[in-house]
Amino acid sequence: MKTRNDMLPIAVYRGQGALGNSWVFALVLSVLLVSAGMADAAKVVVEAEHHYTITPSMAKAASQVASGNAYIHIPLQRPHGTTEGAPSDNGYALFKVKIPQSGTYNLWGRAHWYDGCGNSFFLKIDDKPQMVFGNDGSYQHWHWVRGLRIYLAEGVHTIRFQNREDGAKLDQFLLTTDTRYVPVRAEKETKQYVIMPE
Repeated sequence: MKTRNDMLPIAVYRGQGALGNSWVFALVLSVLLVSAGMADAAKVVVEAEHHYTITPSMAKAASQVASGNAYIHIPLQRPHGTTEGAPSDNGYALFKVKIPQSGTYNLWGRAHWYDGCGNSFFLKIDDKPQMVFGNDGSYQHWHWVRGLRIYLAEGVHTIRFQNREDGAKLDQFLLTTDTRYVPVRAEKETKQYVIMPE
């Protein structure tokens, strides 16, 4: 676990003492963040194309506007689905990531939704219950979508994005313990935390 010591500025006061002698009062306050229960925030960033395994109909595709020039998606069907019924298959992308420190993490995904019936995936972490990721109303452009908040112990975990609606795309996802952090643009992948097949 990384920690840091933050030193506040030194305050120096100069004046005259009772005997006319100059005196210097210096106050140095060093705050150990770890002793206050705070540590450097952990962040894990994964390119969606760096999956451990992938099964149809989840697929990898190329794009010059995606981070790393690639993304994963559930290909748009013709006719496109118009309801949120059961998906046509259980295609998914499975990721293995190393969590650097135990803590409660926010998950974010950089997604591109086709429309209101192509704006979500199923998400499953380890053996936790499956949940829906997405369902926001921002379509036809890459944007960050906030997902679940979950406690993860230090070590290796599996994250699975699974087919729910056709037309849904995923460029990156990230996990961070910083509750105030809101990603805006594509992030640099933390390759040291991404496990790839040999």
